[in-house]
Amino acid sequence: MNTNSSTVKRSRLTARLLDSAPPAGSGLNEWLMKGARMTCDLPPDEAFELLAKVVKAKDGDHDAQAIWRVINKARGTSYNGPSKPKWPEPDLGIIEKITLLRAWDVPGALSTLESRSPDSLKRRTAEGIVSRLFLPDSLIAPGFFPECIGVTRVSNQNLHRMAFIVPNPMRGQYGLTQEGTESGRCLSNVLRRRFLVTEFDFKPVKPDGVTPTKWVPLLELWKAQGMTALDAQAAIILFLMPHAPLAMVTFSGSASLHAWWYCEGEPEHTGSQLHKFMSGAAALGADTALFCPSQFARMPLGKRQTGELQTVHYLNLTR
Repeated sequence: MNTNSSTVKRSRLTARLLDSAPPAGSGLNEWLMKGARMTCDLPPDEAFELLAKVVKAKDGDHDAQAIWRVINKARGTSYNGPSKPKWPEPDLGIIEKITLLRAWDVPGALSTLESRSPDSLKRRTAEGIVSRLFLPDSLIAPGFFPECIGVTRVSNQNLHRMAFIVPNPMRGQYGLTQEGTESGRCLSNVLRRRFLVTEFDFKPVKPDGVTPTKWVPLLELWKAQGMTALDAQAAIILFLMPHAPLAMVTFSGSASLHAWWYCEGEPEHTGSQLHKFMSGAAALGADTALFCPSQFARMPLGKRQTGELQTVHYLNLTR
C-alpha cells in the first residue's frame, strides 16, 4: 500500500512538473529553481532524476551541473550527486610491455606516429588547424594562461599566440561555475564533448622538483633501450589508435604529447565504449584531469609562456 501510494504521488508530481515547465528557449533554465523547490521532499538523486526527465521532455540540454546547482540552492546543501568515477591507476607492467614493443622503431616511435599522419604536417598554422577541428560557427575557449576564462569565435586570427584551448565547443560567452560565478571556461558552458584529450606526462620528479615519481624505473628502462619519454608516449598512442579515431597529436612544448580523439555523440556512461576507452587510457598513464570537458589542452602550433612552440605530430582533419 505504501509503495503504491508513493508511486501515485511521484506520478502526480511528475505531471505537475511537466505542466509548469516551459519549453526550451522560453524560460526552461529559469524554471529549474521552481522545479527544485517542488521536489524538495524527495531524496536528492530522485529530484535530479525527475528534473532531468522534465528537461529532456521539454527539449532542453541536459546540464547535470545546472540541475545539481538549483537542487543545492533550494535545499541549502552541497550534495553533487554520485561520486565521480574512480579511474584505474596506471599499470606499470602493461605500460612497459606496450612501450617496449616500439623500442626497435627506427628512428623512434614518435617518427612512426608522424609517418602515419593522413594529413600533411607542413605549412600549418594554429588558426588553420583549429578551424578544421571545429564547426565554422563554433565558440571556443583559448587562453594565454591557465587562468584565462574568455570565449571567442573559431575564426579568431590570434590563436597562434595562445598556449591553451578547450578541446570542445562552448555554449555561449559564459556559464556558471559550481561556486555560482560567471566564467567562459566552465563545465556548464561546454556545449558538448567533441574531443577527448589524453596526455601522457612521464616526468622523473613531482612539481616540488625533488620527490621522484612512479615513472622513474620506466624512464630508466626506456633510456637503456634507446627510447625517449616522447617515444614511449607515442608508442602508447599507436597502441590506442585501433580503438578510437585519432584527430591530432600536439607536443606540449615541454615533456608531453596531447592526443585528441574524436568522440562527438558518443555516450559516456559506465560500460560505454568511450568510458572503456577512458579507463584503458588511464591504466596506460593518461592524466585523468584532461577527461573533464572544460579542461585546457595545448593549442596546436601555439606557444608556451616561455616561447616554446607546441608542434603538431599527427593530423587527421577529415571529420
